[in-house]
Amino acid sequence: MTEEPVVHGKSPQLTSRLARDSLIVGAATILSRLLGFARDVLIARLLGAGPVADAFLAALRLPNLVRRVLGEGGLNAPFVPLYLAIKAERGEEDAKRFAGAAASQLGLLLLGFVVLAEIFAPWVVLGLAGGFADEPQTLALAAFYIRLMLPFVLLTTLAALLAALLNAEGRFTVAALAPALMNAILLAALLIELFRGSDSHASATLLAACLSVTGLAHLAMILWRLRGIGLPRPSLRWSPDMTRLVRTGGATLLAASAGQLVLLISTQIASTAPGSVSALYYADRVFQLPLSFFGVAMGTVVLSAMAGETSQADHDALLGRALALGLALAIPAATALYVLAEPIVSVLFENGQFNAADRERTAAALAAFACGLPFALAAKVFGQVYFVRRRPRLPLIAGFAAVAVAALAGFSLLGWRDAAMIGALAASLAFIAQAGLLGGHLLRAGLWRPRWADARTMLAIIMAAVLMVAVLEATIRPLLSALNPDQPALWRAGALALLCCAGAATYAIAGFLLGAFDAVLPPRLLRLRGASVRTPRS
Repeated sequence: MTEEPVVHGKSPQLTSRLARDSLIVGAATILSRLLGFARDVLIARLLGAGPVADAFLAALRLPNLVRRVLGEGGLNAPFVPLYLAIKAERGEEDAKRFAGAAASQLGLLLLGFVVLAEIFAPWVVLGLAGGFADEPQTLALAAFYIRLMLPFVLLTTLAALLAALLNAEGRFTVAALAPALMNAILLAALLIELFRGSDSHASATLLAACLSVTGLAHLAMILWRLRGIGLPRPSLRWSPDMTRLVRTGGATLLAASAGQLVLLISTQIASTAPGSVSALYYADRVFQLPLSFFGVAMGTVVLSAMAGETSQADHDALLGRALALGLALAIPAATALYVLAEPIVSVLFENGQFNAADRERTAAALAAFACGLPFALAAKVFGQVYFVRRRPRLPLIAGFAAVAVAALAGFSLLGWRDAAMIGALAASLAFIAQAGLLGGHLLRAGLWRPRWADARTMLAIIMAAVLMVAVLEATIRPLLSALNPDQPALWRAGALALLCCAGAATYAIAGFLLGAFDAVLPPRLLRLRGASVRTPRS
């Protein structure tokens, strides 16, 4: 391992840029997720966890797969490095011409996919939730809902590619805020349905149709922002640049989608038991909040920053800081989700048609998801090194291995516990395998040279998380009565907020004193803590 300069040279600039841009993307993502939480709370209240909810949420897996893979940084991986290379080699005009051709040809391909998917919707549903083959009524409902949702796939994918162009130009804010607008539209539709008191099928139908409206809003928002840097001209002319994009882009995109393919396997596992698809979905929504806060930044900010750096030292510094910043969030978040799984699920979802049995099933799945959270984020960080070098082969292999681990573990363990919990546990085991393969190869190939400071940071993060658990365990006992589902909603929410604040404050203070945040804190804050800033050996 090698030491790094923490004050002099280029590292402070890298730290400042990474932290600033990651904060912008992360804050916009948190806003989207908070609106998404409100949306899911209302979905749980309107639909519960019965056949209509299972059908709707299974159909929603396809739009969610597209949005998470493409809309949260997946298209950045193949597009951004190639766009920046063309811009550096041949100029901005050629780069914009490439972007226009990519958008036009991707749109044509997607139009064909949507038409075919509309025709063969029941088979698409079985690809998402094979257990519905034994439940024809649920299958028919899911096919109806997915037909209403399919235009979203075309619209939001085009928006995601154009957002990758914004990210390549260092314009992150509007692209990051677009998902929040989409969730706001869905939230408004849910509030209307709640006010009208519609039945669950009518509510699910309106939501499915509104989802496609959000895709149109997403595309319009990105096009509006692109006017400031110039809209790329549409073109169906094939070029050598498109050949380069397809040659590396297909494998890169498939590798970047490995985490979502793992969740599809989890849905297949959960679909073998009634109500488990809904429980897995609600648990996944909570799991995605901390993962998205920094995981999305990994697919946007870090990739763009790495693509602009040429030296191995800068890559090592950026990777180390990204990993430290991500795990400083993921480890305490995973710990808190595991310890507080049941009160979190109860406060967020237990209302209306969502009952105590649904709470227990969802909480078990959330605790299982929490075990894999740090590894899912680490895999996201490690993958950027391969994508920026346009070497998607190893991430692709690791992704296939993760899917295989999820399928083997999940279907082997079925019957041991509830299907939703088994699906979530299978996903966590897959994330562990994926992170291990990617990180291990980085070390063996010399693509990453960890620093001693990174090891100290990891130890400090773990120690601070242990102290946080002790405080949570001591705080939760006197609050159990306040968290009871019979208590008023505001009282329960306040008790949960108190628990979260106690845990967060403990972790923040302990982490600061132990040095968990040294890799990303400005030197002046290190001096406030009394840390000595050393200039290391060269």
